[in-house]
Order: sequence, then C-alpha cells, then structure tokens
Amino acid sequence: MNRGDRTEELVGRARAILFSGDNKMDGTALWRAYVWIEYAILDLKLRHGLEGETPPKKLARKAVADIAAIRSMMVALDTSADKKKLLYDLRACRDVLKAAVAGYERRSTTS
Repeated sequence: MNRGDRTEELVGRARAILFSGDNKMDGTALWRAYVWIEYAILDLKLRHGLEGETPPKKLARKAVADIAAIRSMMVALDTSADKKKLLYDLRACRDVLKAAVAGYERRSTTS
C-alpha cells in the first residue's frame, strides 16, 4: 500500500460505517465513525507536518447533526486534494460527527 493511501483508507472506514445502515444511526456507529475521522486527522497531520496548522476562521454556522448532512460531507471529501484543505474538511466532518454523537447521547438519556 502506498503511504499516501493511509488517510484514504481511514476515511473509507468512516464512510463504510456511515453508509452501511439506514438513516437512523445509533450512537455506537456514530462514535466509531468519529474515531476513524479523528484518526485520519492525526495521520494526516503527522505524515505531512501539519501539527501546528490552525484552522481558518470559521463562519458562524449551526452544526447540523443529521445523518444526511454527515453523509453529504463525507461524499464531498477529496483525499487527493491539497493536504491543508483536506485537514480542514476532515475537521469540519469531525465537528459535525461530534455534535451528532452528543445529540444522540442527550436523546438516549432523556428517554
């Protein structure tokens, strides 16, 4: 396997989790996808020397935590793109997944 394929493999694992089920993902699946994205971010930062790279200023926007939005973001990821852009895109996916996991935990504890 080419060393550059590792990030693509990690993103692929997250995609497989998110696209394997129906539109009602459970908290465990969301958490597993979150972990794979976090791992991809770490791999990308370490392999390409982007450890200190801070994200650009974000526009104020509400984090949408529904599965359709998450899947849309995952499809749009281009692992062959500029590594800094990929890092920013992965961070955005991670943030939305984190919001989805937190939202799921709140829903499951109030029921």
